[in-house]
Amino acid sequence: MKIKIFLTVCLLLASLSGCAPKIYHVNLSYQPTKKIEPILTDGRALSVTVSELIDTRKIDDPLLVGNVIRRDGTTIPVLPRYNRVPDAVTDVLRRILSQLAFHVSPTKVLWNLQEDTILPSWGTILIGGRIDELRIICHDDIAVKKYAANAEITLFFADVQKKKIFYHATAKSSSTLEHVFFSEEKLETQISGVLFEAAEKIVTAPETIRQIHQILKH
Repeated sequence: MKIKIFLTVCLLLASLSGCAPKIYHVNLSYQPTKKIEPILTDGRALSVTVSELIDTRKIDDPLLVGNVIRRDGTTIPVLPRYNRVPDAVTDVLRRILSQLAFHVSPTKVLWNLQEDTILPSWGTILIGGRIDELRIICHDDIAVKKYAANAEITLFFADVQKKKIFYHATAKSSSTLEHVFFSEEKLETQISGVLFEAAEKIVTAPETIRQIHQILKH
């Protein structure tokens, strides 16, 4: 009995002070933060092509989306679980547009945000942009775990047939959380939340919708 108690205590201490994982992973999949109303209500299907967003974050390793800083000062990287950051963010944007009742082209294109490189085969409206910031930092202290997430996205909207950018906008989002427990799930919730909010801010903004309707009139 004493041996069993001793082993139990040893296992508990090991779980508290043992080696942390070398890497944490988060899944940047789309979860709507609010109800999104379709942009078109007359039965029309507006064709849009979404270009892979360009990662312009000022970081040394583009695979990173953040770090967990432990109480002993060690830093553990946080990486996307399935896709690269540009793939994950572009997929979020595509899903939001689908919620708005756009017909999102399945074609994957790469656009450098220059008007003279727009191709006529890219539908009616082309949407591309930049990932200016996407990061989660967690200070894994003894008593309280402090999470801080930030996102900044810039989107460009272009009239494909005229090869002209008619609108662009930037949106930022941030979030903080203090909790007694640490988990990958909380990392994921915080960074995904700011990503979704920044993308939704642009795509569902009244001015964005007004600009799109202006294109449709012509």
